[in-house]
Order: sequence, then structure tokens, then C-alpha cells
Amino acid sequence: MYPTRCVHTISQDDNSVLSLAASNTYLFSGSQSSKIHVWDLQIFSLVTTLVGHRGSVLGLTLSPDQRWLFSCSGDGTIRVWNTETLTCAYLIQSCHDVGDIFSMVYSASANMLIFGSQNTSIQWYDFSDPQTHGSTGGVPVIPINPRKSASQKSKFFTSPAYEDIAEEVDQFPAEHDLVKCVIREKNVRSNAHDGYVYCLLHATDIPNVEGEVILSGSGDGDVKIWSIADSTLKLLNTLRGDTDKGVLCMAISEDGYLFCGVQGGDVQIWDLETNQLIRSMMAHSDDVLAIAIKGPGFVSASADGTIKVWNEEFEFRECMDDHDGIVLSMICSQEYLVTGSSDHSIKFWDMPSPTKTVEQFRRNSIVQDAPSSDTLLYVLDKWIAMRTVSGTPKCMEECRRGARFLKNVLQQLGAVSRMIPGVAGRNPLVYGRFAAKRSSNVGITSDAKVPTVLVYGHYDVIATQNENRQWNTDPFKLTGKNGYLYGRGTSDNKGPVLASIFAVYELLKEGLLDVNVIFLVEGEEENGSVGFQDAVNANKKLFEDVDLILLSNSYWLGEDVPCITYGLRGVIHASITIQNTLSDLHSGVEGGAISEPLIDLIHVTSKLVDNNKRVLVPGFYDDVCQVTDAEQKLYDPIVNWLKTSETALSQSRTQHSAITSPTLSDRSKGSSDSPCSEKRPIIRPTQYVDLDTEKLKQELMARWRFPTLSVHKIDVSISNRTIIPRCAKACVSMRIVPNQSIQDIAGKFEDYVRQVFMDMSSENEISVEIQSSAEYWLGNPESRYFKAVENAIQKEWNMQPLYIREGGSIPAVRFLEKFCNAPAVHLPMGQASDQAHLHNERIRLRNLHAGRRIIKTLLQDLASSSS
Repeated sequence: MYPTRCVHTISQDDNSVLSLAASNTYLFSGSQSSKIHVWDLQIFSLVTTLVGHRGSVLGLTLSPDQRWLFSCSGDGTIRVWNTETLTCAYLIQSCHDVGDIFSMVYSASANMLIFGSQNTSIQWYDFSDPQTHGSTGGVPVIPINPRKSASQKSKFFTSPAYEDIAEEVDQFPAEHDLVKCVIREKNVRSNAHDGYVYCLLHATDIPNVEGEVILSGSGDGDVKIWSIADSTLKLLNTLRGDTDKGVLCMAISEDGYLFCGVQGGDVQIWDLETNQLIRSMMAHSDDVLAIAIKGPGFVSASADGTIKVWNEEFEFRECMDDHDGIVLSMICSQEYLVTGSSDHSIKFWDMPSPTKTVEQFRRNSIVQDAPSSDTLLYVLDKWIAMRTVSGTPKCMEECRRGARFLKNVLQQLGAVSRMIPGVAGRNPLVYGRFAAKRSSNVGITSDAKVPTVLVYGHYDVIATQNENRQWNTDPFKLTGKNGYLYGRGTSDNKGPVLASIFAVYELLKEGLLDVNVIFLVEGEEENGSVGFQDAVNANKKLFEDVDLILLSNSYWLGEDVPCITYGLRGVIHASITIQNTLSDLHSGVEGGAISEPLIDLIHVTSKLVDNNKRVLVPGFYDDVCQVTDAEQKLYDPIVNWLKTSETALSQSRTQHSAITSPTLSDRSKGSSDSPCSEKRPIIRPTQYVDLDTEKLKQELMARWRFPTLSVHKIDVSISNRTIIPRCAKACVSMRIVPNQSIQDIAGKFEDYVRQVFMDMSSENEISVEIQSSAEYWLGNPESRYFKAVENAIQKEWNMQPLYIREGGSIPAVRFLEKFCNAPAVHLPMGQASDQAHLHNERIRLRNLHAGRRIIKTLLQDLASSSS
């Protein structure tokens, strides 16, 4: 794109340009000298000057039909101008001493003009008032001296004191038809803020609020959201800001971001979905006086004289500094960005159109007459394109867009949906609730309890890491090939989440939804579910009376047999740091004379696990549950399948289910096909390979149900082959199982590591940090919920599913079980070759639709059994 350029400049007498408004024909500019200049937008020439105010014209706005121009002034009045005749039709004054009127907005549907003023009030004039038509009955008294204090000045402009105004309004000869109106006491919201009300914004259907709202920004640093109803304003919410950073200007984007220019040069960005301040940017070196939405990004203008352009990721794009003074005003006309300055000039900027557009889906654009399976793929295509990578600051805004997209999809499919704020600096959760219809099952009595199912999932994904071009397609473009859908998140976890949502939608549409279904989709699962528990705990009322927790966040063991997951290991992430007080040293000078932190760390980590893979921490295995006969039997069909199936083993090392042990992988040697080869992998017949049953069981248990300790990496303070690093840090994880306690294992680990280090008599220092943890989860395969899932799978695939456990961890599962006092069931949809977390992630289209149908069957069965 070419850079933004100034295409025209016009001068406004010898006065600062304080305010701007543009119709299709004219540009209106308010000046410090109380005049309003009218410019022809075609030829950039002055048409006329509107005279009437006796103070600086601080604000201008147009009615939606462009018939009326509203102006507010430092003289404490508002004037309404006919844009066809360019004459003043109404003069509006307050029944109070308001001081400067800084801002105003007009609601066409309510026929109200709302303004914010220096005396901290918000007031409004209702044009249905009889005064509008010339009635003088019961008109409030106007203060004799509304500007008693001439010392109250605006920061960047001054207005004449009231004492200096000798003439009355009706002395203007051209204003003999002027209608004078006075704000009634009932239309005054005194002390609306604890500071001057610098800016107002009118919006419709902002997130979580239907209808019209007014947003007010003040010198107290707060933004307040008001609803317009029954000719009055009602406070809905307050966005608490910094009292040292008054809000001077505001703009709202189509996708629900509120941009606030504040004193000191920052731009604050609020997400109105969650009412969270998601970013405060040091945009300028002085106060931000104007802000405007332009394309997917925004533009800010400041008292430092600069105009800055920001992209949709809120990253700086370019700066214009052509003005020789403070940039006081800015608007977007049909063709140009227009700015006004204290240098008495107005500049017209030609800005390039962005190549990337953001699709909002805030309207009914998702649900169409097409089959829901087609709509599912349409939605998945849009969702995959959103780079919702958690733990990456650059993708934070994209994550929020992905969350907002899902929230809107849920709403359009019939759910009550909202976004739940995460912790500061983290992604929000998406909540959606489909209510049961209770109309399809004749046998269900009216007083029977309606079951409630909570479906858990996540919309965040792992980074693609495509530096070596291992992806065959664009990872953020859904690509269908040979019956598979490729793209980051297709299998983990956007595809299964949408399959679950559309299963519920189909039941709702068919009148067969007889259970309540709650969706809870988080955005930090790939990043340790940071803040998940706090967010859920803060919204307990949304999760009452849950009977079952359902998730689909894992994979089959192979390619041909469906599975049910009934157990996950927990995890403890820890770090061991050994360092000294010296600087990094040269090995040729100091080598052999000091205790080296890296060597000490190697000694310590070498004492964690023995050669037989057994963890050496004392007491590590004390509380591990013994293998029962019932559990042993669950492994028999798995072993039998491993011995007989042609697709039992995946050659990819996925995050979850794939079995890739050296022993087992001997079976597939000789096949060079990649996991994502378009040809079916060639696997040798297994009936000729003698596999020991007990050994297979032990290998599976080692992966799924016994605890482990792993050392993942070692970082040093400096990486150089001749330098002795002063600090070395190892990252360690321990996978825990029933009935191990996180607190107990973490304590034993720390005590043991410190003891091993102490025995070395090193000169260095050691620190052990427990960074995060998640509990194990173990379901009951004999419960009615597992059996219901088993029956639904059998109905779809015509085969008995395998009951499996997994060695990985999903932090939310056990927490949700405790929080809801309800059991969880884990239904894998994808295959072992889905490549989750790896390049060329995919899901088989057949599996996606089968998963949708299985959930439909399950929900119907749950409703029937509850009766």
C-alpha cells in the first residue's frame, strides 16, 4: 500500500479548527472565534460562515439524514442549523450553569440531543417537547449569569467570559424565526462524572446490549455506558480508568472495541464484550485529542502535532506530521481523513485501502437455509482463518476476534451467549447456553428435572512454526483434500467444538432438544488454562445444576476404531535454577577453579530418573493406585486390536493418543510414507508378528496410568562454546496419577532436589520453583454416562469403542468435575494421524460429521433416560 498523503489544505481565517463535521456536500469547521465555516467538498472553497455562538465552537455533529447540524460552544449553548438553508433554527440552553459544552450526540430514533459539559452533568433535549414548536408555557428559567467564573478555561482553547457578551441572541437580524428551547430539570443528570464530560459517543447494539447507548468519557478517567429508553438515560456500566488520564475522545469499532484517547498521550483499548481494558498504548507524547476508525484499524491525533495510523493488530503503521500545531479535530468523510489544527488549517488526507478486511459476523449472516453440515464447514473456514494462538502477544487481538466470532455464532444458532473475562492480559472465555424445548418426548412429565450438559472446549491453537515449510497448505486457510480438512485447529479443537455446537443446533431446529446444553470454550488451554478457574469461579451462577461434563479434545489410538477416553494424567511443571554471584566467565581462564552451574545442574538432573526410567524422588510412588482386575480387562480389547489392526499405529508423535514406542513401531518399519501422505500408509500385516500381551499392557500403562518425570530443556545465561555460564535452568515436568497429591509430590520433589544439591557441596546457589500444575482425571467406565456415549458410538460406527487413557493433561477437566459436582466424559473425534500440534494438522470429514451425529444421539438418550 502507498503511504497516506495530504491532498489538499485549506486555511480557516486566523483561528484554530476546534471541531469538524462532514455531509455529502459540505465540510463544517468550528473555530475558536465562535464561527462555523462551511466548505464545499468538491472544490474545497468557502461557501459561507455561520454566526450565532459567542464562544468557541467545541463540537459539531450531523443528524443521520444530514438535514440538521448541531453545534455546541463555550458559551454554554447548542444551536441547530438547517443544512439546506444554512440558517439557525433552534437555540438550546440549559436551566443550569453548565459552563463549556464539550460534546454532544443526536439520537434520531429517540429524537433526543444529548450533551456533556464542564459542570460534570449530562443533559438532553427531547425534540418532542412543545418548546420545539414554539410553545413557551412552563419553560424553565435560564440563569441570568451562566458564566460567573471566567477563570474556568478549556485546556487548548478559551471562550469569552459571559460578562463580555453584551448582545442578546435575538439581536442577530437573520434570526427572527429562531426557536429558543430550555432543558427541563428532569432531563439533567447532575454529577454524571467526577470530572468534565469531554466526549460522548452514540452507538447501537454494542456487545451484550441491545438498542441505543451513549458512552461518555470524562476527566475522571472513566467511561460510562448509558441506555436510551423512554426519553431518559439509564446507567448500565462504568469502565473504570485512571484518574490521572482523563478521557478526551472516543471511537468504537464494528467488532466491539472502544478506543479512548486520554491525557498524557495514551490510547486505551477496551473490549466491550468483556468490559476489560485489554491494552493501553503509549501512542503519543502529548494528549490524544481525536480518534477515528479507519478500515480495520484506527487513527489517532494529538497535541504533539502528529497523526498516527494503526493497523487491526493495534500496531503502528505510519505517522503524519504536516500540521504546524496541535491537531485538535479529526473526522472521516466519504473520501478523506480530515484534520483540523491550531495552525488554522484543515488538511485532507488520502489513505490507502487495506488489503485485509475483518469480517464481523455481528448480524444474521451465519444461519442460512443450507444444510447445517454445509454451514458448519462455512463457519469452520472462517474460524480457522483467525490466528488464535494463545501465549503470543502479537495474536492477542486475533484471539479476541476468534472468541467474539464464536460468541456471535452461538447467538445466531439460538444460544444465549456472552464472553467471560479472563485474567488481565489473557484471552476471554466464551459461554453459550441452549435451553431445552421439552416438547419431543411424550413420556417426560412437566415436573421432571431437565438434564444439563456442559460441553468444554478451547478455541486457542498452537503456533504453526512453518519456518521449514513443512505445511503443504496455508495453516490458517481451511483446505479440503481427499476427504480430510487441513488447517491449524481443525482437530484441536475448533472442529470438534463446532461439531458439538451444530449437533445441538440441529436438535433445537428439529424441536428435539430436551436437555439444556452449556458451552464453555476457553482461550488459554494450550497455555496452561491460565485464569480459567478464576473466571469460572467468578461466574458460578452460569453453571448451576450441571449433570454431565462432555469434552472432545483427544484422538483415537489409530485410524479405524473409535475410542472413549476415561483417564488423564495430571502434571506439575517445575524449574531448577543453579547460579552463582559471578559474571559469565572464560573457560580458558576460570575453568577448573570454580563450581560451574551447568555442570552442577547436570549432576542434579541425572539423579532424578534411573536407567530403568524409574523416578528416584523418595516416596514418589507411595500413593499410586494399584491396577485392579477390572482395569486389566479394559486393556484386553486394546491389545487384541493392536495385534490385529492394520492401522493400529501412527507414525506421528502427537500430543495425545498415538502409540509410538520403539517396540511397537517395529511393526511398521519399511513404510516411508509421511503421516500426512495422500496415500494410505503401508503397514505390514501384524498377524505374523509375535507380540507379548503382558508387555504390550505394561507399555500402555507406562504411557497412561503410571507417573513419570521428564527434563525438557536446559537454558543458560549465555550460549558460547568458550564461556562458563553463571546461570543454568532446567525445565522439568512430572505427570501424576491417582491418588497422588500435587502438593505432596511437589514438596517431595523440591526437598529431594535440594538434598542432592547439598550433597555436592557446591559454591553455587539453587532455587526450585513450582510453576503450574493440573490434577489428574479418572472417570468411571461403568457409569451410565459412559455407557450412553458407548451406545451412541456403536450406533454411528457399528463397532464397540475402545476404552483408553491418556498420558497428557487437560487442566480444566478435574476442576470442572469438582466445581459442578458432575462427572466428565471424554469423546475423541479425530484419528491418531490428525497431527495435532504438528504441521499439516487435519481431521477426516467423516469423523467430524460422525462426531456431530454421536452427540445428537447422546443428548437424546440422556433426555430419555432422565424421564
